[in-house]
Amino acid sequence: MRPPGAVDERQFMALCIRCNRCLEVCPYGSIRRAGLSPTVGTPYILAESKACYLCMACCRLCPTGALRTDLRNPEKVAIGKAAIDRDLCYSHLFLKHDVLPDATGAKIAALCNTCYNVCPFPDTAIELKDNLFPVVLDGCVGCGICVERCPTRPRRAINVTPTGMGRIDEAGFYFRKARARFRGGSQKIERDSVLKGQRLLDTKSRIEGSDTPPEFTFPYDPDRKIEGWE
Repeated sequence: MRPPGAVDERQFMALCIRCNRCLEVCPYGSIRRAGLSPTVGTPYILAESKACYLCMACCRLCPTGALRTDLRNPEKVAIGKAAIDRDLCYSHLFLKHDVLPDATGAKIAALCNTCYNVCPFPDTAIELKDNLFPVVLDGCVGCGICVERCPTRPRRAINVTPTGMGRIDEAGFYFRKARARFRGGSQKIERDSVLKGQRLLDTKSRIEGSDTPPEFTFPYDPDRKIEGWE
């Protein structure tokens, strides 16, 4: 997933200068830097390892507008939307009267509401239908905290589909994962609209810059009491 406030994927790839300020300011270590891939050096979030906790610090520091600097309200974030796999979710399986093996191999019933309990916007982003099983609502911002905390292994019962990743030509970092799913689909890739080669270099060269680096004031005072800050 892209950090909160990320613009459209094509525009993001044209604007992001890989300055790493968003990585440096994130107090939770949620933002990573893409390795050898079509989006090398750009920031992304892997919710299974560390979700976005919506502190909005990264939005304030982006110098090019790849992340919206005017975004302050966490409820307006649109990183993506969560989806629940009912064949893996303990609560949905419990509703079907299925049983699951525990560590000893014994069969047990399970009822889990972890995703609801950790959601920053309960009853807005996710609710417990009939007070038993979770259902994702339109208010989901895609922070991925539910994914990080989901107890099912090796696959998570809940995952976030990133905003703008529904088309193969916009998939960016997720291109290889999406290829199998979208192969043979009816959507046509508009290759001429994808910036690459000299067109990409020309677009980046038009980003306003200076021969001398600007003075940078750090406007965010991180809470160093947060576990794992160091």
